[in-house]
Amino acid sequence: MTKKARRSVRSFRLKRRALLGGAGATLALPFLEAMLPRTRRERVKAQEDPRVRLVWVYVPNGMIRTKLTPTDTGAGYTLSPMLEPIGDMRDHFNVLTGLSNKPGGGRYTYPDGTVSNDGPGDHARDTGTFLTCARLKKTDGSDIRNGISIDQVAANRLREYTPTVPSLVLATRSGSYGGDSGYAPIYKSNISWASETTPMDKETSPRAVFERLFAGFDPGESAAERERRQRLEQSVLDSVTDDVSSLRGRLGRQDQVKLDEYLEGIRQLEVRLETSEGMPICDPGAAPPEDGSYDFLEHVDLMFEVIRLAFQCDRTRVATLILEKPGSVYDFLRAGGSPIREAHHRMSHLEGGTNDVQRIEAINRWQVEQFGNLLRRLQGTEEGDGSTLLDNSLVMFGGGLDGTGHSGGAMGDLTPRTSGPVHRHTNLPILLGGRGGGAVRSGRHVLYERDEPLADLYISMAQAAGLTDLSSFALEGTGPLHSLG
Repeated sequence: MTKKARRSVRSFRLKRRALLGGAGATLALPFLEAMLPRTRRERVKAQEDPRVRLVWVYVPNGMIRTKLTPTDTGAGYTLSPMLEPIGDMRDHFNVLTGLSNKPGGGRYTYPDGTVSNDGPGDHARDTGTFLTCARLKKTDGSDIRNGISIDQVAANRLREYTPTVPSLVLATRSGSYGGDSGYAPIYKSNISWASETTPMDKETSPRAVFERLFAGFDPGESAAERERRQRLEQSVLDSVTDDVSSLRGRLGRQDQVKLDEYLEGIRQLEVRLETSEGMPICDPGAAPPEDGSYDFLEHVDLMFEVIRLAFQCDRTRVATLILEKPGSVYDFLRAGGSPIREAHHRMSHLEGGTNDVQRIEAINRWQVEQFGNLLRRLQGTEEGDGSTLLDNSLVMFGGGLDGTGHSGGAMGDLTPRTSGPVHRHTNLPILLGGRGGGAVRSGRHVLYERDEPLADLYISMAQAAGLTDLSSFALEGTGPLHSLG
């Protein structure tokens, strides 16, 4: 190739939605490096797309660590009572003990020494700062201020691969979750924030999420309809031959290979359409049932399933889920022989003594079981290379409060105690599922003894997904969390 031709290839750029056309047919192109700005193109050449998915599952009001935290560390740790129900998945997750999110505390000292003392409001700060690791502006008005959340940092960077649905922001309950001690309800109702002043809208309908993910796919297509579509789709490549030849000459070598692979895939699909029922490579199946036709437990399962489908079909690579709102009543659970009738938030301060401890531990056990259910779904879905979705995902589960009720240390006194009006944002209950495409060594209990910031974990997760140049995040994130790989 001449120097002039090489310069032409380097400067050539395609539009993201470029089409090949001819003889009444059009064919959408796959993602090619030529669609990127030159600087981004060089970064893609330096590192292939890892295709790692990121999930955050949030539980409110903290967790009692007494029966959650293992008593020993490392790969051979003994399962704690609360982890026993997911013991079959122990090789696929880590227990991370000792992480903190200090900007969520009532009193916080900024890096420059400035002190902020905002007093009560730990539940609003729990939810509001869980993914932002920022300092909330204490206000019950409209002049809110938070920070961008890590899921949206990742979504903004990964949207080039999934532009239609950059991220899923999910919850099992809609609307406002109420205010807290001078904090506006918006803080306690959202974990995902697009900017300092704008939370992302929560989606609570599995069916609506499915329809947004898979608009245009018709699992109920009749044989006659399929035959008509096949006649229209056959030999599409033959109609765009001239465009293909012209385009290939203007692409770099790597894009030429990718284009050829894509066109060969289309050709193989045409052959399958001729000889089979024409099932798509990624079949999301039927849409979830109509809203209101299922109970809460089924709702949670449906949310997990739409996350799995979205990842399997590469419709998005980032998802968050608020498993339940702070004030909910878990009346489908029993503690001490009776159904739980009290609101979760009220019991979380453990002012009811042993009875509250038993109820909160029953709730926490159910929450951990849901984490296991999601891991099993992802582990049961194979990728094209024989790995699983879970191998290529990082699933963080937990919350922004220690619900044990006192500062007993990471592995110190874990006896539950009444906390009064105060919750602590240290020694957080955090489980991390998956291997992140090899970035994380799972199956361990990892102890952090210096109040390592939660924000560092988020940097590690983002880097595993391809944001390799992300070296800081929020107030305290200064680099990837150690001891994960």
